[in-house]
Amino acid sequence: MPDFKSKREPAARLKQIRIYGHKAQHGYARTLAEARGNNLARFLTALPPNELTPGSYRQRVVKLAREYGWKTDFLDSRKLKARGAGAFLAVAQGSPEPDAGILHLRYAPKKKSNKAALALVGKGICFDTGGTNLKPARHMHGMHEDMEGSAVALGTLLALTELKVDFPVDCWLALAQNHIGPRPTSRTTW
Repeated sequence: MPDFKSKREPAARLKQIRIYGHKAQHGYARTLAEARGNNLARFLTALPPNELTPGSYRQRVVKLAREYGWKTDFLDSRKLKARGAGAFLAVAQGSPEPDAGILHLRYAPKKKSNKAALALVGKGICFDTGGTNLKPARHMHGMHEDMEGSAVALGTLLALTELKVDFPVDCWLALAQNHIGPRPTSRTTW
C-alpha cells in the first residue's frame, strides 16, 4: 500500500508459514494472479488525488501495458468530442488540467482464439468535488475512491493476463476529475 510517512515503521518479519496442499499441480497460479490484480486495485485506490491524477494514472497504466504486452489507445478530449461523448466531456470540463480521456487496453492471447472477447469497463474519476454543486466536507473525504471501478477493471486485466487466458480482453478506463472550474457542469437547481 502507498506510504507517505516521514518515519517508516520497521517491516514485520514472519517466523513461520504453514502451507497446506502445497503439492497441488496448479502451482497456485490463479491465487497469485488474483492477489496481484487485487493488490494493484487496492494500491491505486488508496493513492490520494494529488498523487493519482488522470495524467499520472495513465502514465502508470501505459508502463504496465509495456510490461504485459497490452495494446493501448487513448481517446483524448478532441477524439471524444468527435465521437459525441458529451456526458464524459461534461464531467471533465471543470478540471484545470486537460488530461481526461478514455484509455483502451487490449490483451490478446498468443494463439488466435475464436472465443468472444471480454470487455471490462471502469469509472476512473480520480477526484469528484461535485462540480459547482460542491459536496460538503463529510462527503468529500472518500471522493478519491471514485476511480475504484477502473482500478478493479485494471486489476482484473492484470490477473487474466498473468493467467494467459485463451480469449481476448478489452479494458476501458474512463479517466477524469470532476472539479470546480470556469466551465463545470454539475448545477444546483433551486
